[in-house]
Amino acid sequence: MQRKSRIRALCAAFFLAAGLAFAGASPAAADGPPGFLCGLNPVVSALIGCATAAPAQQQQQQQAQSSSSSSSSSAPASDLQAAPPVAFSSTKPTYLPGVLLVRFKSGVSYRRGESLLAGLGAQTQVRIPQLRTRIVSVDAADRNRVLARLRASRLVADAHLDELLHTSGVMLNDTFFSRQWGLKLAGFTTAWAKTHGTRPVVVAVLDTGVNASAPDLAGVVHSGADLVNGDGSAADDNGHGTAVAGVIAALGNNGIGGAGVCWKCSILPIKVMGADGNGDLATVAAGIVRATDMGAKVIDLSLGGPAGEPTLQQAVAYAASKGVLVVAAAGNSGLATPFYPANYPGVISVGGTDPRDSLYGWSEHGPWVRVSAPGCNVAPLLHGGYGEFCGTSSATPMVAGLAGYLLSVRPTATPVQLVAVIEKTARRIRTGVQFGRIDAAAALAALGR
Repeated sequence: MQRKSRIRALCAAFFLAAGLAFAGASPAAADGPPGFLCGLNPVVSALIGCATAAPAQQQQQQQAQSSSSSSSSSAPASDLQAAPPVAFSSTKPTYLPGVLLVRFKSGVSYRRGESLLAGLGAQTQVRIPQLRTRIVSVDAADRNRVLARLRASRLVADAHLDELLHTSGVMLNDTFFSRQWGLKLAGFTTAWAKTHGTRPVVVAVLDTGVNASAPDLAGVVHSGADLVNGDGSAADDNGHGTAVAGVIAALGNNGIGGAGVCWKCSILPIKVMGADGNGDLATVAAGIVRATDMGAKVIDLSLGGPAGEPTLQQAVAYAASKGVLVVAAAGNSGLATPFYPANYPGVISVGGTDPRDSLYGWSEHGPWVRVSAPGCNVAPLLHGGYGEFCGTSSATPMVAGLAGYLLSVRPTATPVQLVAVIEKTARRIRTGVQFGRIDAAAALAALGR
């Protein structure tokens, strides 16, 4: 238990560090943490050899955090304002310095694997038995040597670094949103004239958690799981996950806020990202396995990174083997650089479309991006009210919600059938994605055929 606490603390502190780098601090180096990582967490400070922060410095950090939190939560909800610039996705991978992911070959006993790790100075912190994978801690300075030795071992199927992943959207925290142009553009209002669906469908949101007390999500959020803090609550401490859930399943025709795209969908929140909107690949992979085993039929991954290591792909394959459809954000770099897990086979990768039915300038593009969806949508805010939620993180739940909507109409549809219907009925746009912008009404009609 103590070892698990240490690794969770390590991940949590690096989530915070990645957020600072994203906000303008110096980017984290691939081989070790920059100076601002020290002092974020006492356990991590000890693990990476930081000097102990002075009490005055800690007090200044706490005051700064408190001031930032107060200013965001007290912003009034009034007229809709333009969304802030979307935070661009990094095209250079960043890794946790003292963590490796190791998958042993089939037939290798637990004791034999542990013996190999112990001989290399590595310790198992968390196991993902469904993927035969262990998350192990190593001395940061010795990481590359241990990785090379593991890859050379005849007992090991693969070993790799643990990549930092990021959410792919941004919230406007002081607006009330009353216009949902995306629902009409993507054909949802036309589809709803025929049916709102008949059967309940569970959609997993792997994100920063979900605020189950948001009025527009009342009664549609399951208890879920928290893989970041290790407690029993999947509550949101960022707002991103709540916004994603709202795009999918906000209650329709209830006189408040906006309507989600799938009125029969419920949300299974799996917290895999920290309060700053950043997380690591190992935790996300474990979250995909957890969501699959807990009965989700669709998984929304409004997150990703530029590298994509084998463990994440294996988790996606595990979900597919259990009949679960995975939908993932294509990223916000504005380039054609592949983003993961969106670029894995079988995953519906999603770009962001504007009101003119063209890709937003920040949206990832290229033939590997399968479809697009409206990239700015109404969403509930973490501390109440509604705002404009923009990015491929916002477009992705439109597609995940469409998959849930189609399943609510035809529960026997397989992931392969859903992918085919969604992609083949997408409306061609000028450039940027393989199939085009989703069309819910056309998809519903094709599903009937």
